[in-house]
This record gives sequence, C-alpha cells and structure tokens, in this order.
Amino acid sequence: MRMSLFSKWNLDALGIGASLVCAVHCVLLPLVITGLPLLGLEMLENEKLEYALLGFSFLVGYAALFRGYRKHHRHARPLVLFSLGYVALLAGHFLTAESWEPFVITLGAGLIVWAHLLNLRGCKRCK
Repeated sequence: MRMSLFSKWNLDALGIGASLVCAVHCVLLPLVITGLPLLGLEMLENEKLEYALLGFSFLVGYAALFRGYRKHHRHARPLVLFSLGYVALLAGHFLTAESWEPFVITLGAGLIVWAHLLNLRGCKRCK
C-alpha cells in the first residue's frame, strides 16, 4: 500500500518545529548580532532567510492544520489560532517597535504551537 508524502510526514510536528526555529531565530538574533561577523555567520542576518522561514512555516502550518480540519476533526479553532499567531509573527517583524519585537514574535510562535497541539489532539481523537 502506497502512502502519500503528506501521510508519511507528521506535518504538525514539522509545523511546530518550523515555528520554533523561526521564533528562536528572530528572538536570539538581536542578542547575538554583534558577534555574528566575528563568527563568520553573516548569513543569519539575511532578510531573505527571514522571509523564507516565515513562508515555510506558513505553508507547512496551514497544510497541516487544514488537513486535520478537513480529514479529521472539523474544528476551526486551530486554524484561527494559527492565523492569529502568524499575524503576530508578521507584526513582530514589520510593525512593532524593536523593543517589543521579541515579545510579539514569541506570542505569535506560542499561538502557532498551541494551534498545532490542538490539531494533533483533535486528529488523535477522531481516529
């Protein structure tokens, strides 16, 4: 029996991981930014990397949550939490003052992780 690519991967776990990597990158980067050139890690300060992390976490997260909604639990709460979390991530990057950026990004990542955990729980209950 052949399984599809999405069936083999645990997209919720991948989404949680992508959200956490993005949040850690965004929160820690301002703290270590002065030492990056000394370590030869200028690539971590790249705007394109941030956009790629944001886009990747959105695509994986939305795919996982929508799949859980459509095939299993039919609860919109994880999708709403994910959307609010993603808006907070974007606001943290583009709209908030620098002093508030780590807090807003951490809030967004927390909402996204919460959404994935609710989705996992909903999918397990419906199996």
